[in-house]
Amino acid sequence: MSLAVVAITHRTAPLTIRERLGFSPDDQVAWLREWKSLANELVLLVTCHRTELYWIADEPGTGRGLEWLAAAAGLPVEVLAPVALRAGGEQAVRHLMRVAAGLDSRVVGETQILGQVRRAREFARTAGTLGPVLERLFSLSLAAGRTARARSGLSAGGRSLARLAVGAVSRSLGGLGGRAVLVLGAGEMGRLVVTELRREQPAVLWVSNRTAGRLQALAGDGDVRGVEWARWPELVVEVDAIFVATAAPEPILCARHFDSRARSGVVVDLAVPRNVEPSVAHVPGIRLITVDDLQDEPGSSRTQPPYQCAEEIVDHYVRRYLRWWQARQLAEEIRLAQEVLEQLCHRELRRAFQLIARSPEKASEIEREAAASVARKVLAPVFQSLHPEADGAATVFRLLAGVQR
Repeated sequence: MSLAVVAITHRTAPLTIRERLGFSPDDQVAWLREWKSLANELVLLVTCHRTELYWIADEPGTGRGLEWLAAAAGLPVEVLAPVALRAGGEQAVRHLMRVAAGLDSRVVGETQILGQVRRAREFARTAGTLGPVLERLFSLSLAAGRTARARSGLSAGGRSLARLAVGAVSRSLGGLGGRAVLVLGAGEMGRLVVTELRREQPAVLWVSNRTAGRLQALAGDGDVRGVEWARWPELVVEVDAIFVATAAPEPILCARHFDSRARSGVVVDLAVPRNVEPSVAHVPGIRLITVDDLQDEPGSSRTQPPYQCAEEIVDHYVRRYLRWWQARQLAEEIRLAQEVLEQLCHRELRRAFQLIARSPEKASEIEREAAASVARKVLAPVFQSLHPEADGAATVFRLLAGVQR
């Protein structure tokens, strides 16, 4: 049994490829169910910066996962292969745990990824593709992520992509105080953006969302104005900045929404697939920022103590998982060994009882011979391993010597 991962991430793959793999939650569950017969266990992790497929199969190899993702994206394998991370075994374990700890994020230490890893596990459970091996891996990865943040201080200050985006817009406009801002989307990313914008105290902050309940929850305070989804296009020409963070499968903000009345300003597309038409970048006076334009803040160097501390914590959890994996791999061998030993003892005892019934006066001699026979047969394979694996044989001898009589 082998573990493998194929990952398409912001580190190697451009947005034009990643957005082809930006599956909605329903699509993720559907793809897992479609691939279910191809592997023993499957989990699909999808964020705006990565799409990663983890699976357990009887045979080693990472090529199949690449083929599955390529088919789902409608891309040739040859296009996906150069930008894909492929790993197995310990490398795959370490990769997921670093992802959960925020060490592989565009914003090092950001906390959103923990929820995304948790959701990936739950989607796999819903699809019926989560088994004991990936269940253990994802659970320990979440524990590693929580512990790394708690002990290293890596995520101190609430670092997030939303904070990067608001900071980039604020710098571009010389501050957001006195500005009018529109946020499209009231999901997790939209809420984070609104939280960051409140610190900047814009003159007007509008938020629009398709779901009225989410909009009401976010616009409950007086500093946020809720806008019906059908009416937000009217505000495009009245604002200085627009943040788009919906889960739409295609662009919702297009160049046609801007006319001669539009102010010069900034549009930030925080969605994958993109929710802003690329042609918006050519609208006079408008600067378009995508997730790939947002660079991490200074201070996320691998040489800094928080980063090194987080890596050490990840290493601890990697070793912990590998010990569990090795023990699980031995479980079947232990069961078979116990079965063989029980059969051996049963045969020797039955033979000894038969001999004692015929010659009761030789009972002690027969018992000793039966015990010696069992010992010889148990130790025979150990003796055979003395030459190639002397250390292993010595360990077995010590364990047997410690068995309580």
